[in-house]
Amino acid sequence: MPNKKTNKLFLPHLYEPIRREIATRYAQHEFRKLLPQLRQALLWKSIDKQIENWYEKLLERNFWNAINGISMGFRLKSLVPLITSLNIRWEKKEVPIKELWFGGKFGPIGSLGTSESASEVKEKIFLPKNRKNLEQTRKKLKSFSLETAPRDEFPIFVVRKEGKLRVIDGNRRLTQAIINKRDTIKSFVGEPLAKPLLYEHWVPTSLLVELVFWHKQQIQSGRKTTGMIAKNIAELIRDSSAGRIEFVERSIHKDDQTHLLLLNSVAKVLKDFGIKLKITK
Repeated sequence: MPNKKTNKLFLPHLYEPIRREIATRYAQHEFRKLLPQLRQALLWKSIDKQIENWYEKLLERNFWNAINGISMGFRLKSLVPLITSLNIRWEKKEVPIKELWFGGKFGPIGSLGTSESASEVKEKIFLPKNRKNLEQTRKKLKSFSLETAPRDEFPIFVVRKEGKLRVIDGNRRLTQAIINKRDTIKSFVGEPLAKPLLYEHWVPTSLLVELVFWHKQQIQSGRKTTGMIAKNIAELIRDSSAGRIEFVERSIHKDDQTHLLLLNSVAKVLKDFGIKLKITK
């Protein structure tokens, strides 16, 4: 049921404009890669505007599920839990490149023999001995940029992990900024506030629906997996009130006995955690 004070179904942080902006900008950036043959500026202005309206048209639960569908469905990146976690504070700002760390062994890092420190990459890639590497990187970046409508100016996403600002989306853009000898880059920065890192975050409804679906398939095949799947679901939603709402209201069919078997099993596991699952009729 919606919170009587706010008339909203979920906790207030899931409605924060900065989180919606991050998600919207991510979708706008990804659509340029998904529709590479569209190049007209006016057309992209229209598409961007329509994406900006998703939140109002889809409402919060379908909005977050849509963003997860793009990030996981096309890129296998689980970004939505990070964007929506209560224990991460997000802000948009210019970040000095020397403070950033790549999200992995991206681009020229391996051949340069550097760590994932953007500062170290910037220092070494311009050395005379690495001229060939520099030119190859420039050529690749130019090729990537020309594959789609312009997208290099979208902010990257970074989260502080173990004291380091790690890129979670935007390694190519960070490399481009280094090659262009920029000192800063536009970023959405996530600063952890408490542990666990993921807390009161959005649990994709599709994930819960898939687990309910596969549980039923297992039961129909004579495999007794209710306890195991119930424990997995309970772990997924124990720190997410939104996840618990989505599980009960949108993942379970109350007229399906197999669904109800799983629902009651999840409720029992959560009870052991000290959490009461609100089961609506």
